[in-house]
Amino acid sequence: MMKTARRALGLLAVALLGAALLATAAQAKTIKVVANGTTEAIQTAIDAAGPYDTVTVPAGTYTGPTVKVEKSNLTLKGSRSAIIDATGNTYGLTVGTKLTFDEGPTCPAYGVSNFRIIGLSVQDADDTGIFLFGVDGFHVTGGTYLNNDEYGIFPRCSRDGLINKNSGGGGDDATIYVGVDDNVTVERNNLTNGELGIELESTDNSFVRGNKLKENTTGIFVIVLPGLPKSSTEKALIEENTVISNNRPNPFPPLCNEGEPENPPGCTEEFTDDLQLLPSGSGILNVGGHDVTIRNNQVRHNDTVGVGVVENPFGFGSSNNTRITGNTIKKNGESPDPRTKGSGDIVYLDNPENGSCMSGNVFGTGFFPFGEPPACS
Repeated sequence: MMKTARRALGLLAVALLGAALLATAAQAKTIKVVANGTTEAIQTAIDAAGPYDTVTVPAGTYTGPTVKVEKSNLTLKGSRSAIIDATGNTYGLTVGTKLTFDEGPTCPAYGVSNFRIIGLSVQDADDTGIFLFGVDGFHVTGGTYLNNDEYGIFPRCSRDGLINKNSGGGGDDATIYVGVDDNVTVERNNLTNGELGIELESTDNSFVRGNKLKENTTGIFVIVLPGLPKSSTEKALIEENTVISNNRPNPFPPLCNEGEPENPPGCTEEFTDDLQLLPSGSGILNVGGHDVTIRNNQVRHNDTVGVGVVENPFGFGSSNNTRITGNTIKKNGESPDPRTKGSGDIVYLDNPENGSCMSGNVFGTGFFPFGEPPACS
């Protein structure tokens, strides 16, 4: 076939694909939920939706079974006064065709793609407000996730997500928990009164920017934990966040220091949760993450530590290549939690020769028992 003919056929194929997509978008519908106060009404609308449809939820409180999204290219939309009350349910809303690891900690194939939730409030779940598992492309925006026992917004084994302009708190783990994911951006959220505002756990290519974190136990937490499909946290950018007064008491009792004469008040010898190790009053902590950049943040009035870098206690090693640049870190560490190993505006409890560096920060006190990292080049 002549070159010009092949090119013409290629252009024709592109034109036909574009026409098909436009036709699909033109056929998209808006389906309004019947405002009868039950989550079954929301589920009925979702089940009736086709590709690229939008399901709208009127204002009101909806109770009943967990809302499930198991189809792609769907938008769920409502104001914050449209409330899913998940009392008695593990989840308020789930997105994905599988919600558990099949055999051992192995992520499933992506089951849902291109999901959006705009607005709505999800509250009082026994575990998680919205759980996205195996989702390829998602956007969670403009909602409130309040008083869910563990997590507010929790993507796992998912990728290419944006979580922005949400508010929430009140749980005993992370209000926004990015775990075992890839390429997720968390920005411009307002999170308060949770155990952790934002957590990045065993996840890659994360962006945390422009968030306001106040009155949590810890504002932003980067960690690697055992028993997961990934054994590292790689490449995170934490920038332009406001992290102030994260001094909520840790509800988990501290561990006793075996063989030491002094122990934290109320300590226990039983290890039940990794959050027992977490000191209250922490702004931004990196515990074993690699290639983590912490820059241009405002970190103030956190009682134990403003910015902390710690070697991972679960056997995953050093927090390599942590860059701390251009931050204002003031008046932290003035009333430290007894379970901490060090306090101040910047605390560096790791090998300073692990590729990490510090430059251009405004801070008062530092704690560098193994030496201060070099200046960034």
